[in-house]
Amino acid sequence: MLPAFELSKWYADCLTEDGDALIIYHAQLRWRTLTIHYSNLLIHEAGRPTRSQFSLRRHPAPTCEKDIQWKLPVWNAQGSWRNLGHPVREILFNSAAGSIEWNCVAPRSSAEVRVADGKPYRGDGYVEHLRLTIPPWRLPIRQLRWGRFINAFDALVWIDWHGSYNCRVLYHNGLPVSAGIINEREIAFGESGAVLSLETGTVLREGELGATALSVLPNLEQLFPASLLGIHETKWLSRAVLRRPGQPDSSGIAIHEVVEWP
Repeated sequence: MLPAFELSKWYADCLTEDGDALIIYHAQLRWRTLTIHYSNLLIHEAGRPTRSQFSLRRHPAPTCEKDIQWKLPVWNAQGSWRNLGHPVREILFNSAAGSIEWNCVAPRSSAEVRVADGKPYRGDGYVEHLRLTIPPWRLPIRQLRWGRFINAFDALVWIDWHGSYNCRVLYHNGLPVSAGIINEREIAFGESGAVLSLETGTVLREGELGATALSVLPNLEQLFPASLLGIHETKWLSRAVLRRPGQPDSSGIAIHEVVEWP
């Protein structure tokens, strides 16, 4: 029997050596008699305003075999992510009302994305998939921090939820590690003494979901409750350094965000 609510959400990115960032979102929502297809292409190039494009057409999800392949015909875009890391899968939340399954398909990859006839974006990439069978406005959390840091040697991904339900996840190169501090400026490992320091980064997107990521959807107020539309998101692109006792510094770029429920 199919759940009454199901959201399948893909996220993939590519960060170049020049500091350019390309992010693709792809989602399918099924709720009651409603089915919504949603795609978002976000491009940030150093020294230029971030560009964001949306589509409500139905597009194929990525294919995940040896490599991840993704085509978005509406923008004549296609990308590939050659997985260099170890996939991670966890059930982040489970209750009678529904669950959240997190599948970190490619915590570190070599990525290349082309959009129409523009220049190719080549660099470090990340791919994940979320499956929710509980509406996000019913989650027992008030604040979410998420981020990923990648270079040629290290892949770090973190999730930190706070509310009546708390969840903290930190993986380094495919292995779970304990987390001491998770905030906008640093990610501190709980036992090894390692610290990822984040610079004050470039804001890629900020605002309430009803005015930013979901603004393209028609009749928003009739479709979704205010508790969803009022969720506030701030997403950064930041240079970062991972420091570990007795080892050389590991520098790279992080994408990270804070999401707050009203």
